[in-house]
Amino acid sequence: MIAARTFLSTCLVASLLPITVAAQDTGDWPTWGHDQERSGWNRAETKLSKNNVSGLGVLWSTQLSTPPTDIVLSTLTAPVGIADVGTPQGPKTMLFLLGADDTLFAIDATLGKVIWQKTFPNAVPVKRSATWLCPNAANATPVIDKQKGVIYFITSDGKLRGVALGDGAERLAPTDFVAPYARDWSLNLIDDVVYTTSARGCGQLDPDSQMASALLPKGIGVQLDPGAISAADVRDPEHPRVTHFYTSGGRPAGPWGRGGVARTPKGIVTQTADGPFDASAGNFGHSVLELAPNATRLIDSFTPSNWKAMNAKDLDFGSGSPIVFSFKSRTLVATAGKEGALYLLDAADLGGPDHATPLLRLPAGNDAGSGTEPGQGMWGAMATYESADGNRYLYLPMWGPPAKDLAAFKFANGPTPNGSIMAFQLVDDAGKLNLVPRWMSPNMTVPDSPVVANGVVYALQTGEQTLQNQLRPGQQLYLRPPPGTPRPTISAADAAKFRATPVSNLILYAFDAETGKQLYSSKKTIPGWVHFTEPVVAFGKVFVVTHDAHVYAFGLKR
Repeated sequence: MIAARTFLSTCLVASLLPITVAAQDTGDWPTWGHDQERSGWNRAETKLSKNNVSGLGVLWSTQLSTPPTDIVLSTLTAPVGIADVGTPQGPKTMLFLLGADDTLFAIDATLGKVIWQKTFPNAVPVKRSATWLCPNAANATPVIDKQKGVIYFITSDGKLRGVALGDGAERLAPTDFVAPYARDWSLNLIDDVVYTTSARGCGQLDPDSQMASALLPKGIGVQLDPGAISAADVRDPEHPRVTHFYTSGGRPAGPWGRGGVARTPKGIVTQTADGPFDASAGNFGHSVLELAPNATRLIDSFTPSNWKAMNAKDLDFGSGSPIVFSFKSRTLVATAGKEGALYLLDAADLGGPDHATPLLRLPAGNDAGSGTEPGQGMWGAMATYESADGNRYLYLPMWGPPAKDLAAFKFANGPTPNGSIMAFQLVDDAGKLNLVPRWMSPNMTVPDSPVVANGVVYALQTGEQTLQNQLRPGQQLYLRPPPGTPRPTISAADAAKFRATPVSNLILYAFDAETGKQLYSSKKTIPGWVHFTEPVVAFGKVFVVTHDAHVYAFGLKR
């Protein structure tokens, strides 16, 4: 068994200081979720506040050249942004996005003008036709190294690339990182190592290629690329060193939460999708995994005791991503998934001696136990925030209504059949953690990952269609055909068109982080919709992307 799949039967329990993000407390937004811990909290943003955010309006909108299609739900990645970038035109505050067509865009964040753009042709032959689940397109949100002036990203040929922020000049030897056409997810940069996750078996490898022998564990076929966490040490830009940790021997159990990995005091943490859990065989379905730096080995894990029931109903963690934060004297990991339960884990000991015992499990939604159809539970990631008086809050994007047994929220805004942002206050009662429901947003169709800045929570209603199955002739949408009833045959084009037809429109909301009072709504300002993104709050603006390849900047008009 290869070293990257080694499982430690007992986790490393250490006396660890709470994780700190002080070095990252800038007004920039260099990575998905703002920081390496994926907290979603920009601590240094002060221009927008509870007192003035009601005055938000569109400062500019820019149409980018990536063509939207039904097959590709995420036309553009979420933005990342950095101030004081040296360009041939002088210092600029810049926004970067990767298009599904392998075009990297650099935008003047003040004016909305494209400063430069660069397309990276993919010469790898396509072995399987694109579907909306495997669109054969670039997907991972880039990450920025401000000190080096480099942005790292993955193109659809599976190569990790790095270019200069100011002009797009090559700064990293293009490196085989994931399988061509893989579904890879947001990059993270920690101590000169770039991380990504990949899943869903979308990658297309030539079995005789050097890349196949490097990427695939022994004994694994090449019909599907296995789920993996990949790491590239980029300290030597001419010869990056790549390692992989495989979460299973095939498509099941792949990590596809859009946040990729988050930093912990000991390494990195991510979570996996449906699939068997058998540590001795290297299969880690329905688990939160903590890996050593460079993804070299597994050092800890958490797998819910009811994972078999979750597996039977498609209630995996795959739809969500973990966040990491300090509370009192501990570093905590918070996460959820399709199951709709919010889990709190101790980063020093994720699941206790049995790797199955969380600090806290709070059923927050999805009473019906629905899996993918209809979409309920958490799809995205939470955000966290600590108020000036030291109160810690978690913000959960819940698809569907709240759990019937969930305690009442202090502040609510009516029924939420489609979804909402749920805010919980984390309290420590004589050493026992508890989550107190504080507020719930109005109904949202459907909420995406929220973010926080200066006491304000920002969240998007995506407006997207969450059902994945087509209409049966003359009938309503169905979830699964009755026993003995064949599932109707649908063309890939019709399936994609159905999935890419929105049911509402995108709306940007702003809420008071402590009370949930609605401070702003864009209503119908944005006619489009969006899939798997987050609003970015930086430089006194809120940046939003849409499926039709528009980028919007909201700010205070003078």
